Amino acid sequence: MKFKNICYTSLFVFCFLLFAPKHGYSDEIYLKNMDKISGKVLTLSKGILKISTPYSKSIELDKSQVKSLRTNHSVRVQLENGWSVKGKLNPTKDGLYSIKGANSSRRAIIPFEEIISINAPKVKPKIWKGKVYAGGSHQTGNTDRLTISFGGEGKLKLDTERFEVKFRTIYTEEDDKITSRNTFGRGQYNHFFNDKWYGLLSLEALKDKFKNLNLRLAIGPGVGYVVWDDQVKNLSLEAGLTYFSEDLKTGVDTQFMTGRFAGIFDFQFSEILSFNNKTILFPSLENVGDYKLRNEAELNTRLAEAWALNLSHILDYDNAAPVDVKATDSIFILALQYDF
Repeated sequence: MKFKNICYTSLFVFCFLLFAPKHGYSDEIYLKNMDKISGKVLTLSKGILKISTPYSKSIELDKSQVKSLRTNHSVRVQLENGWSVKGKLNPTKDGLYSIKGANSSRRAIIPFEEIISINAPKVKPKIWKGKVYAGGSHQTGNTDRLTISFGGEGKLKLDTERFEVKFRTIYTEEDDKITSRNTFGRGQYNHFFNDKWYGLLSLEALKDKFKNLNLRLAIGPGVGYVVWDDQVKNLSLEAGLTYFSEDLKTGVDTQFMTGRFAGIFDFQFSEILSFNNKTILFPSLENVGDYKLRNEAELNTRLAEAWALNLSHILDYDNAAPVDVKATDSIFILALQYDF
């Protein structure tokens, strides 16, 4: 009889533990109006926190209304700087949070404001993106000047390969005389050996009436290294060799070899403001001290989802330019840009 009572008691305790509500294991969300919600944090995406509760349908809250939260189960957290970790979120002092990876000893202390998503669905990366832009100005009066500029670029991103193409045309007419007319194009192929190192093949072409160029071609291999690559900043450094072939309007055509050193830097100041800069240096291998330099800087201000204002500065320098050609070309361009 005693044994039977023990069995009944054990069975009752087991059933109670199995079916009893597990409120003690719920996540806790504290709002700025001092309300408390117990449930399970599902997702945080685009500023909306979604919570499931045993007593109602899923609740959606604006992130700005949340004072603090604690999760008793592992969640996948992504920060503004691109860092991602899976673990339990626990508030510490001064509005900070401690999170420790489930399978790692790595622990981070982060502000709630830097969390951009929790358990957000993984978005398949866009493998192709590009943009086109057009700008111009027309001045009348003491000076009659017309300037037109248009161009575009595209980037294809695969697992280990990257392809990039770019072109830009600039035309200026002043007092019924053409004072600037050039077309520039670039193509580059990158093959990544790992997350940091890649091999490359670059091709550039320039046609410029006022630089005495029917066509300049520059092609060559190289190697690159990724210094930074996250959602805020990107920096890559490249080095290699380049073969130049210049078809001149007047004079003897030339062919020569140079080195090639490049730096590509991108920085996202905010959701609507970004900056990128590409500097390419071609030092001569035949005449020490001679070099060509091209720098392209762009500032983009987002107007709408796909539209932006593009302010560009292009600097072209050749310290060994012919006597009748100026060494420096510099131009600012304001254009309307469409991203796709």
